[in-house]
Amino acid sequence: MNANPNKRQRQPALLGDHPPEYAGPQGGYHGHYHDESYGPPRPPHYEGRRMGPPMGGPRRGGHNQRYGGPQYGHPPPPPPPGEYSPHADSPVVMVYGLEPSKMNADKVFNVFCLYGNVERVKFMKSKPGAAMVEMGDCYAVDRAITHLNNNFLFGQKLNVCVSKQQAIMPGQSYELEDGTSSFKDFHGTRNNRFTSPEQAAKNRIQHPSNVLHFFNAQPDVSADIFTQICEELGVKSPSNVKLFTGKSGGPGERSSSGLLEWESINDAMEALAMMNHYQMKNPNGPYPYTLKLCFSTAQHAN
Repeated sequence: MNANPNKRQRQPALLGDHPPEYAGPQGGYHGHYHDESYGPPRPPHYEGRRMGPPMGGPRRGGHNQRYGGPQYGHPPPPPPPGEYSPHADSPVVMVYGLEPSKMNADKVFNVFCLYGNVERVKFMKSKPGAAMVEMGDCYAVDRAITHLNNNFLFGQKLNVCVSKQQAIMPGQSYELEDGTSSFKDFHGTRNNRFTSPEQAAKNRIQHPSNVLHFFNAQPDVSADIFTQICEELGVKSPSNVKLFTGKSGGPGERSSSGLLEWESINDAMEALAMMNHYQMKNPNGPYPYTLKLCFSTAQHAN
């Protein structure tokens, strides 16, 4: 990776799920997010490999270069009027209202990755509960602000706004309350969900709700297992759990999916921050399942 973040290449903007008339080739997907390619996870040495196409043009090279070379055609069209805020002029957001005793870089990633690729997260030592999040493109910033601003997480109201900085400089890190580093680079992680147009098309961009869709869970997952995980992580257990039935009717499925319902949006937000990308036991092999969570359009899990 290039040591200078200003010279790091950036992917073209990937919009995720939009009406077909706006989203071009990646539009028109109306099911829940799922990815058959996940299945039983690959060995840990795959983690650092970049998924999807090569990165786009130079970061500071003008509008067309930011969105990649000829292989991507023209830059993607803007979102539908009124759906998102005006196009951000920076790929970095400021987040205020994070609970210092609960949040770290990974948990911030777990929430923001639903709205675009997360490149870097940096907590501000001079401002407890504040962090900078560098997203993969400016459209991801628009989505994150529109959907996360003014929502509550661990009882605190989030304030999400565009940063004046164009990139996060690593600088000197410090230790957060849980002992983890105040800075983390997520560039190239397999947990980013907008690494190719095909993957981006599978994301349903939703406002926070009290129902989470889960997928890529261990095949034998149950309500009791989710209760145990929530108790381990210190978050409320879901009030309702619905397991989707696979094509083969249960046993033999590569992974499982379904819905998890909480009593409030705040409770679901806390579970998302703490439990997204939880490593679940694999009953059939040494490599764990990486649990994936996202907000659902369903009003109830039962």
